[in-house]
Amino acid sequence: MKIEDKIEALEEELKRLTKLVYHDELTGILNRRGFSKEAEEQFKSISLGDTLVERRTHNQIPYAVIFIDLDDFKKINDTYGHAIGDIALKTVSSVLAEQLRGGDVFGRWGGEEFVVGLLGASAELARHVAEKLRVAIERCVIKTEEGHSINLSASFGVKEHDNEKSVSEMLDSADDAMYEAKKNGKNRVVVYKK
Repeated sequence: MKIEDKIEALEEELKRLTKLVYHDELTGILNRRGFSKEAEEQFKSISLGDTLVERRTHNQIPYAVIFIDLDDFKKINDTYGHAIGDIALKTVSSVLAEQLRGGDVFGRWGGEEFVVGLLGASAELARHVAEKLRVAIERCVIKTEEGHSINLSASFGVKEHDNEKSVSEMLDSADDAMYEAKKNGKNRVVVYKK
């Protein structure tokens, strides 16, 4: 094997390994590490003031996150098996890819959780996007080989940047809002309020 061929093979292997580091093997979308890296870079690339009022006063670009948790996912896995659960996760990943804008960052946070970073989105726009995603997921029906139909739904938490120093901090608040959505009956969108 020529040196050029070895170099090319090593470069291909490096690309493959890099993809594995930042992408979810099941769904192909960003994993937690990949999302965190891309969203934090996006977050830092915009000029953010310390507070929401300060940013709006200086016409700075808003930023929002959405935290998504599939409703009753454990029940799907327990009732129909992990293969059907995997289909549900792939289906939701496809919905996100189809519904979100090209510059939006999204990924699988873990288990049945997904996250979205929205550059240029206020809380109201992010709520609208989350509602659009909620409806799209709600329209998904998974058919099993045994003839069962499984309807999907998800709960959403939304948080616009206020004085957080990172996307991670914003996601903590969006996660709290998502739990509020679960507590209030699931399959709904809640915007974080202090």
